Amino acid sequence: MTPTARAVLGTAAVLAAAWLTDLLLLRTPVLTPFGRRPALTPLYAFWLPVFRPQALVFVAAAAALGFAACRLCDPGRVPRAAFLPVLACAAALLPLALFAVRQSPAELGSQFRIYPKEEFLEDARVVTGPREFLRGYVARMPELSLHGRHFPPGHALLLHGIGKLIGPGAFAAGAAVLVCFVAAVAVVYRAVAAAAGEAAGRRGALLLLASPSMLDFACASMDAVFLLYASVALAAALRAFATGRLRDAVWVGLALFAAAMASFSALPVGLAVALYGFASWRRLGARVLGQLAVIGACFVAAGAALAALTGFSLWECFETARFQNVAFMTRVIGRDPSELYGRIAFGNLVAFALGAGVGLVAAAARALPAAVRKADPWTLVALGALAVMVLGGFYTLETERIWLFAVPWIALVAVSQRSFGCGELRLLLAAGWAQGLAMELVLFTLW
Repeated sequence: MTPTARAVLGTAAVLAAAWLTDLLLLRTPVLTPFGRRPALTPLYAFWLPVFRPQALVFVAAAAALGFAACRLCDPGRVPRAAFLPVLACAAALLPLALFAVRQSPAELGSQFRIYPKEEFLEDARVVTGPREFLRGYVARMPELSLHGRHFPPGHALLLHGIGKLIGPGAFAAGAAVLVCFVAAVAVVYRAVAAAAGEAAGRRGALLLLASPSMLDFACASMDAVFLLYASVALAAALRAFATGRLRDAVWVGLALFAAAMASFSALPVGLAVALYGFASWRRLGARVLGQLAVIGACFVAAGAALAALTGFSLWECFETARFQNVAFMTRVIGRDPSELYGRIAFGNLVAFALGAGVGLVAAAARALPAAVRKADPWTLVALGALAVMVLGGFYTLETERIWLFAVPWIALVAVSQRSFGCGELRLLLAAGWAQGLAMELVLFTLW
């Protein structure tokens, strides 16, 4: 048995044991049921098997990409101009094929109607004009959908714009989410290629497409939209700290502000950016401080400009969202979430790892020892930021979906320190696809 095969099997065993530990022993009482079906904690998923011949379409699509993977990852055989459209097609077709395991592609976006009073789509319908919506947003938050009460206005405004351009239905929203996902995968590919080499960028992008959560939520959750914002910020930061130029830092600050307008998960993204800046000190020296200052100044300036134009305060929005989130989770759990701190932290990590997938986690696990020995800056940054996310008390499960933005961090760790042989790459991809299909066949994940 090859080392990679052992890593895949070992990773699968560890993740399964961790899942069963939470499900059968800890039984963390956080996730609400779906009808009478309890959530399979720490995943917000429900046992609801379905077996349809459409599953064979996903098998065929994954097999075709797996067969071509080694050729696609060789820049000498496939130029970038040819690889990028193939990647975009794969990023669109694989999620659609997995979606079709349960539903017709014509039902794209239907998840936004499962809980009508909880989705951003409902908030988008009350937007009469962006400026007016922003001006009264904070005061209006308690009256918005469940998600709207806990988020900044970016998602609602985006869906409002999509409704104006394409149509207000759920299908248009689902299609737009998928387009954002495809764009995010392309951005991550170029960012990783710039940081670790063209071949590594291609391997990283394909491994993303073998992550169960990436495929499952690519056309069913606004977290796939935030993935795009976070990926743009990551790409801008990698470029800025590679060049050391102040003008590149401007785009990082603006990208982070755009991300913060969509989700307050921009905070850990910003943490990762700051940590990576300090990790670049050995190469850039004091220039890092100037870049970080520019990033912060551009973020604040963007917020001040928006406040001056519309009256919207991102800080007030954050304070209101934080208060309402704690109150909501206390009602759901029946006690202060801090009383379940250890169990929630464990569940956060396990759910994220399960969602990232056996193949990607195994690839990262194989690369991790060498990366730590070399003190690889990005690896240390990813570990530090994830540790804060797991232990910081900011999140309460559902991290297989909410932390979609951090899956590219794992991909960069996996591919930046070592290259994969052809058989190794195909095995990692197959492991992720097999897990994703198995979970889709037996579990319903709502979003």
